[in-house]
Amino acid sequence: MAQTKSTGARAGRTTRRGVRPAPAPAAPLPLCSVPFCPLCMAVTAVGEVKPEFVEHLVAAGREFLLALRGMIDARLEGLDSPAKLERVTIQ
Repeated sequence: MAQTKSTGARAGRTTRRGVRPAPAPAAPLPLCSVPFCPLCMAVTAVGEVKPEFVEHLVAAGREFLLALRGMIDARLEGLDSPAKLERVTIQ
């Protein structure tokens, strides 16, 4: 039973002649310490869907954020003019 050193990426490991080393176990998925974390749930859900669906969601999110930015910009432009105060009498 002679052992030989393998060359290349597995340098330093010894294997028996004719026997392949066992493949390395797959790395476990990272776990979040927060139960029902919305970010981790979204990443897990998106990882299992078609790329076209993800592109559609990203485009929709982009459009939503652009609309929100437009609304905020319009609101900020209205703040430049002095506010009108009225006296309201309550009877």
